[in-house]
Amino acid sequence: MVKRVGIAALLLGSLLLYACGSAGAYRNESKNTGGSFSVIIETFQAPNQEETELSTASQEFSYETIAAEESKPIYRETFSFPEEFYIELDGLIEKYGLNQGCDGTLECGCLPENETYDEEGNVITARKKTLSLYFMDLNSGFEYELNPGAHYPVASTVKVPFCTFIYRKIDAGEIDPEQVLTYEPQHYFEGTGKIVKGEFGQQFTVSELLELTITNSDNVAYEMLKDLITWQEFSDFLAENGCNHEQDIRQSKQKICTQSAGVYCKIMHDYLKSGGCAETFGDDLQTANLRMISSNYPVYRKYGWAGFSFHDVAFVDAPRPYLLAIMSNLENIDNSDLPVFRDISMLVEKYSQDENNVSGEWVMP
Repeated sequence: MVKRVGIAALLLGSLLLYACGSAGAYRNESKNTGGSFSVIIETFQAPNQEETELSTASQEFSYETIAAEESKPIYRETFSFPEEFYIELDGLIEKYGLNQGCDGTLECGCLPENETYDEEGNVITARKKTLSLYFMDLNSGFEYELNPGAHYPVASTVKVPFCTFIYRKIDAGEIDPEQVLTYEPQHYFEGTGKIVKGEFGQQFTVSELLELTITNSDNVAYEMLKDLITWQEFSDFLAENGCNHEQDIRQSKQKICTQSAGVYCKIMHDYLKSGGCAETFGDDLQTANLRMISSNYPVYRKYGWAGFSFHDVAFVDAPRPYLLAIMSNLENIDNSDLPVFRDISMLVEKYSQDENNVSGEWVMP
């Protein structure tokens, strides 16, 4: 009998290859060609197979029979980006002047917020353009991370795991989706959204607030939904799913890096495949009002845009489905940085869907 392994479990027993250097999108520690610091993690997952019925003439099972069946070989699929992908990615990094501050160490992170001013507001230390990328091929479990050391202000990307957490509590019967919440002064939060444009005293159901939080990135809706849980509950949820950097799960000045972005994507994907309120959540994610990651296939995504942060985290439902998150400290003045996300995400799609990059073998479990 072959048992399917959940996405979160793919990280266990994975092969972790670190590659450091002064520039370039590296493949592994033996192939450094220059460019931005990156890491590749390769894990594997057996494709879904029909369970084999074990039986004897008397319809009884023995440990010996089960052991014999479970020792049958299974097909293990692998995926890897070819050399051309890294060369083209290096070209885009150079074209857009990204990651010029990387020194090739895991701790580097390019200091995306390292910009200082004098008393008159003049820039003393300029902020260098910084970008990180997380990718996962869902069929094989292959993961790729570019510039994993950088931690950016989380912005609205955190609304993805937060809303998922609320939906899971709704599915469990712990929260009533028709419960009415009232907009009060403590919920005020400037920025994106519709509720902030109205008066205190407005009332919304939990379901309506969840929709506004995703489709309009409504900050007040997000603040109102926080009344339903404690931050410690949510922080524990993130940690249990793989966020182990303290700055990425704290309540104040929360950050995001490739690790936490990958967790956000996995939490999103797993819930969309779970049933419950997944269809409603998926519809909202597909109608988000700012589309940064590009694809020829359906994209479930949530952007984040604030000071020193311009991000998009996504699940792309392609023939070879994948997770993709792009984080940056870009400003997108007059939409000038959207081409960065378009070009990088389309490059990822081009090579992620190429079956020439897929191989496999039969192995003993």
